[in-house]
Amino acid sequence: MILAGSDLYRLVYASKNLLGPDDDPAGAVDQILDASRRNNGPAGITGALLFNGGAFAQVLEGPRDAVELTFERIQRDLRHGEVTVLQCGPAESRGFPDWSMAFVGRSPRGQQLWSGLAAESGFDLTRLDGDAVFSMLHTLVLDEEGTPAAPAAVAVVADLDAARLRAAPEPAPAPRPQPAEPAAAPAASPALGVLRAALAEERQRTTALRDELDDLRIALAAGEAQVAAAMRERDLWAERARLLAATLCQEAEAVRRAALRPSAEEAVPVLRTA
Repeated sequence: MILAGSDLYRLVYASKNLLGPDDDPAGAVDQILDASRRNNGPAGITGALLFNGGAFAQVLEGPRDAVELTFERIQRDLRHGEVTVLQCGPAESRGFPDWSMAFVGRSPRGQQLWSGLAAESGFDLTRLDGDAVFSMLHTLVLDEEGTPAAPAAVAVVADLDAARLRAAPEPAPAPRPQPAEPAAAPAASPALGVLRAALAEERQRTTALRDELDDLRIALAAGEAQVAAAMRERDLWAERARLLAATLCQEAEAVRRAALRPSAEEAVPVLRTA
């Protein structure tokens, strides 16, 4: 499916890995990739996935309806937790035109780049930069295709501590050396952080409302079943009352007739003989 730039939509997200200690991470990722590649082709979706012991990062691009439907399935997947949208909106061109879902999580360089981004965010997924995550995945895919790519502008640190990322602590930011010259790249807009926080809050509220709606539907269905049962019981007792009333009327009529019979006999004149 070929889309014009104005029809192309891109979404970048990150999520915590909720696989249990007894789960097989490699097997789970293979299942995710198999499902993605099976569903994404017909839907016109391309993208890339990175998995590190503590988290997932993924890019989805294609028709907006298809991307949003795919993202809804991801949010309901119990292997993902605290799913956070890092970037979403129209895109001019695909970053992964040849990949229904590229996987770059096994390369040492991918682990290093992802560790750097995670460390810069303070191991807080909501503070990850969507552009940086997209650029990282794009660079890694180009590397795997054997295409030269410009070095990614992210710090490279030791491998990511999966347990630390799962816990998502809030450490105090480490002091940074002051550059002698003004930084070439502009500082991130404070409004961007506010919008991300608002988006995360809206997502949480939407999830809560969806759960509440499900509970109300269940309660409504249960209530309808109870009403139907009560109506059947009411009809049963109404029929019993009707039969009892009819029987009572018959008994009352019989008593009335029995009471009138002696009076009728007394009214008959007695003939006396001379």
